[in-house]
Amino acid sequence: MAADAEPRIAEIDPPLPGGYPLLQALVGIRLRSVEDSESRRHLTWLSDMVAAMGLIRRRVVEGGSVDFAAYLDDATGFWRRTCETRGVRIDLRAAPAALPENHALPLAIIVHELMSNAVRHAFPDGRRGSIAIACSRASDGVSLVVRDSGIGADDLAKRDGLALVEGLVAHLGGAMVIESAAGAGVGIRVRLPIRPDTTH
Repeated sequence: MAADAEPRIAEIDPPLPGGYPLLQALVGIRLRSVEDSESRRHLTWLSDMVAAMGLIRRRVVEGGSVDFAAYLDDATGFWRRTCETRGVRIDLRAAPAALPENHALPLAIIVHELMSNAVRHAFPDGRRGSIAIACSRASDGVSLVVRDSGIGADDLAKRDGLALVEGLVAHLGGAMVIESAAGAGVGIRVRLPIRPDTTH
């Protein structure tokens, strides 16, 4: 894709009410008629992304900012239900934080990708463990940490969502640090700068 055609997250117009549930329903209809496993994987990913965006839209508060701690509580509930039969505990620590919507939406996608990768890759063969999410807001930015107690990773390229996360972090002028060792889990720290005048 040409550089001048790259979508700019900050320029995306607010969607029409009900748009996300409709889009998710359309993806679900397509999923029922697709048998190819790779196509199903991509459509399932798209459905999850639409769901995450819909949750963010529900948490928009006065002034156009997003109650991101409330969003994380919603998202953590989803992941707890996903993992309830697998012996994987999900812990959340998030202080109340109002984020501008053009930062909250990509950060929600980042959270989803990191959680999805941890759930898929950190606990193979019925292994039990935990995933911790921590998010905090300072005057000049927001910090996010997602850490699992799983098997670790010698080759993080297998976690296919990391390229998207890296791209979103770079797009927003942030920084990402990955901590990993075989048998010692994976921890990913994301820091996004936010100017004080963009919070409302």
